[in-house]
Amino acid sequence: MSQCCCGCAREDLPWSGRGTDLPISGCRFSLYPMTDNFVPIILGALEKTDTTRVWSESDALSTVYRGKLPYVVDAVRALFVNAYHDGVHMALEGQFSKGCPGDVSGDSVLDYDGEAPNKATAGEAHFPVKCKIALYPMGTPDYIDHIAKIWRLAEAEGLEPTTIHYATRLSGDVQDLFRFFEKVCTEMDGAVSHYIMHFTLSVNSPTAE
Repeated sequence: MSQCCCGCAREDLPWSGRGTDLPISGCRFSLYPMTDNFVPIILGALEKTDTTRVWSESDALSTVYRGKLPYVVDAVRALFVNAYHDGVHMALEGQFSKGCPGDVSGDSVLDYDGEAPNKATAGEAHFPVKCKIALYPMGTPDYIDHIAKIWRLAEAEGLEPTTIHYATRLSGDVQDLFRFFEKVCTEMDGAVSHYIMHFTLSVNSPTAE
């Protein structure tokens, strides 16, 4: 079983893995279509998404994709795009992570290279998305500098970052946001040994602002 925690591995804890040196990134997420028709939307999106480049597992609470970062981002983006329906309020909540000391080397797909399998289909979809993120660079005293750098990246990407309590608010096209997610994870991978980026995406919200 793949497990991850935010602390260090210890023999007396149930997640007493030793971490991994393999390039395994992961995303665990839950999809929430706000409609009576939510079951076929969720199952249909999962079925349409090509997950041959990632290890995947779904349960009653969430789905996890694990593998090389570009393929993980590709699969999550495709799942979200495949679930999108005009006029249906929907949210996707999850977290990207890499480098947890409690992680394991199994439950991953790493033996592929080349173009992401969903790029040709999901990469052509465009619709506006509201988003919030919270970034946690772990185990480093200068974490706030890393967070500030990601804020500047969001500005450069035209995502209009705004400070809200405990998170950063973003707005943009679905493609721009997932491209930003991949850039954030790549930046954190080169800067810290362990990071977590929590995100929420929302489309077609009835909330007036």
